[in-house]
Amino acid sequence: MLKEFLYFLEKEQLLDPDSRVLLAVSGGIDSVAMGHLFQEAGLAFGVAHCNFQLRGQASDEDERFVLAMAKDWGVPAFTQRFETEAYAQETGQSVQLAARSLRYAWLEETRQGNGFTHIATAHHLNDSIETLILNLSKGCGIRGLHGIPVKNGHIIRPLLYASRSQVEQYVASKGSSFREDATNLEVKYQRNKIRHQVFPVLKEINPAFEPTMAENIERFRQLEHLLDWAMRHIAQDAILSYGNPFRLSIEELESFDSVLPTVLFEFLNPYGFNSSQVQQLAQSLNNTGAIFLSPGYRLLVEREEIVVEKNKSEEDTAEFHLTPETSDINIPGGRLSLSCQEGQPTAFPADKWQVFLDADRLRFPLTLRHWRPGDVFQPLGMEGKHQKLQDFFNNQKVSRFQKEKIWILEDAAGRICWVIGHRIDERFKLNSSTRTYWVLKFKKV
Repeated sequence: MLKEFLYFLEKEQLLDPDSRVLLAVSGGIDSVAMGHLFQEAGLAFGVAHCNFQLRGQASDEDERFVLAMAKDWGVPAFTQRFETEAYAQETGQSVQLAARSLRYAWLEETRQGNGFTHIATAHHLNDSIETLILNLSKGCGIRGLHGIPVKNGHIIRPLLYASRSQVEQYVASKGSSFREDATNLEVKYQRNKIRHQVFPVLKEINPAFEPTMAENIERFRQLEHLLDWAMRHIAQDAILSYGNPFRLSIEELESFDSVLPTVLFEFLNPYGFNSSQVQQLAQSLNNTGAIFLSPGYRLLVEREEIVVEKNKSEEDTAEFHLTPETSDINIPGGRLSLSCQEGQPTAFPADKWQVFLDADRLRFPLTLRHWRPGDVFQPLGMEGKHQKLQDFFNNQKVSRFQKEKIWILEDAAGRICWVIGHRIDERFKLNSSTRTYWVLKFKKV
């Protein structure tokens, strides 16, 4: 098994000559096999063991066993005890998820604090197959079929080439003892159900089940590389802007009609949108105004674009107040400056981000806020006629997401003075009787 181990390390380029690896060793047969292989290969490593204190005396015996084995190997050992059940209750996680998050956080802290380049876990081929079957049974795309990744940041899985039976045979050949975790036999856990109830049936159908699945996983990984390549090329024309907002061209997307749900899923899953929402969206591209929500984002179908933005925050509902003494104010998205001028201006600004307002008609304090349903003003050029801001925005082809970010300047009498970047109110325009006026400039950031 050592030959195959070294070949796998080289093929997957997991380690450099100066690598120093922290092995996550539970004391079970898999991690014991990994430790023996690292020692036999002459690689630099240390051992880390998590005591989750979930099995009473057995957990403490596991810890003592791992410390003794590390001593025999002549390598440094690190242990940590966790109040796992209390942490699970505190965070609202299952005990399994709580143990996993505690484990990886501590392993990374130990890696950084002790000069290790990598963390190695003892997942093997059967673990990867279990992951594939579990994902497939719940529904997934091509990315859910590649099993456990060989490398993820500083974490490596150097045993993914080996089946469970190969691991067992190797440990037996070393004459090494290991610890048994009784919970591995309990079929109340999903993975154990697959391991003890599904695998035997599949091996009856195909005695070479594990090698066959290893070949399938490799094919799925290659297909994933092809998908990545295709998505990079599609993104060049389909993505109009990154960040917040993230914008996609509907025209470009429609050219991939036969695979549209897959293309949309690849773009939108990082923003928390699931496959069901993507299927609905694929049928709603002509439904302007359709909105979809994920835990952190919202998506709007516009006339020519799909727009994805973060959900509204406290900044979106904030208000800012200005007195005659205010010279400038920083607000989300920009900076507003004010100055009072005497007489009549020699010219009016051509820039939509700068306006003049009659000082005698303004009542301070002024309020900067966002649009609210029911807002009405008298747009300049409409001879004093009232118009709902909603209708004004529709006429200006301002999308729902865009209008929520537009700042409104309102005076103390509750009158809208300026829809910033769009139009002032007729009541505050300068005329021949104006003697003092306010200059307002908004600079976007």
